[in-house]
Amino acid sequence: DGVNTETDEVLEDHNENFGNGSNCPSPATAPAPELTIVATMPLRYRVLAQHIGEGEYLYHVDASQKKEILRLEMDTDNSYVQNLLLAAENVEAFKKAIEHDIHKIVNAVKKVFPVDGKTPELATVIQFLKTWFETEHIDRGLLVKEWAKGNRVSAIQRTESGANAGGGNKTDRNPDYEHTLDTLDVEIAMATLPMDFNIYELPGSVYRRAKEIVKKKESPFKEWSAALRATPGILDYSRAAIFALIRSAHPEFYHYPGRLQGYINANLTETDHENPTEEALTAARHTPEKDAVEEANRQLAAARGEYVEGISDPNDPKWVKTGTSQPTTEPELVKNVGNGIFDVSALMQNSSTHGTETNPETTSNVQVQKADSDEKQAG
Repeated sequence: DGVNTETDEVLEDHNENFGNGSNCPSPATAPAPELTIVATMPLRYRVLAQHIGEGEYLYHVDASQKKEILRLEMDTDNSYVQNLLLAAENVEAFKKAIEHDIHKIVNAVKKVFPVDGKTPELATVIQFLKTWFETEHIDRGLLVKEWAKGNRVSAIQRTESGANAGGGNKTDRNPDYEHTLDTLDVEIAMATLPMDFNIYELPGSVYRRAKEIVKKKESPFKEWSAALRATPGILDYSRAAIFALIRSAHPEFYHYPGRLQGYINANLTETDHENPTEEALTAARHTPEKDAVEEANRQLAAARGEYVEGISDPNDPKWVKTGTSQPTTEPELVKNVGNGIFDVSALMQNSSTHGTETNPETTSNVQVQKADSDEKQAG
């Protein structure tokens, strides 16, 4: 023992005494820090423990950290902290959360609503907490990014390929309108229809027909839907962009999925989703004036006592006919031919049919002086 087998040198004894020997003085015993396990604390303290952790998960807190937690809880002037505590106590999922989830959600709140920024309203914090807990774990990172950008999405929607479908930014749609892949389908179906109309004030007949197309999965809607649902960020685009894309495409493109997807990738470009360009609106065949006049004519016809589909009640006794015939709309008796000229030939013919004597001096085209109030109503 103690001999180097290569040099036959006797080695020195290097056994060390690590403080276990009786001849070694004991070091001064330092007092153990007073630690409190965070999970054993009330909910408000658990929330604040992760809040002061600066991104680090705190399993326990020492005396100084506990003192800081107590100070923050009592600081009623700190609206940020008070709103966070109140929101946590008003979200059931938060109250049942494990420590790691509390750590994640508190830090998510700080990313979405920076502490040194504008203090969020209590209702907004509650909305975010509820949405975060309702979101799948894999999508929570995307949710935080969307909210941090100001997009108050209620869920992360994914395309058929699994990519983020978007939908968090402002578009030309009503801000109270929740745009989803299902509502996108209805817009696609309407865009495949041949008629022009106001794409922001949809005629009831157009909307009903679009719903029918979606339900029956008719072509070319079916092919367009499959292609657009697979497009990342598709819900971020304006309604005008979707209409313009579909209505500008070659009518046979939908037969070839590869060519259709290539067309979408090349032409679905938009920088301001909230304010579509005039070019996009023209390509979408957006015609608000036409529909305003047509709807006014329909309302006037109904007011005159004529049967108008979608306005008049078909079950009203005055529309009940003998046999199985359905009520039909009578032809317009006075037709606007433009420039203040009205064609009344149909009215004259109708009067003759009902035995009303016509004035031989009456002409078929009459110049009509319209009152200002009438012009405003028509506009």
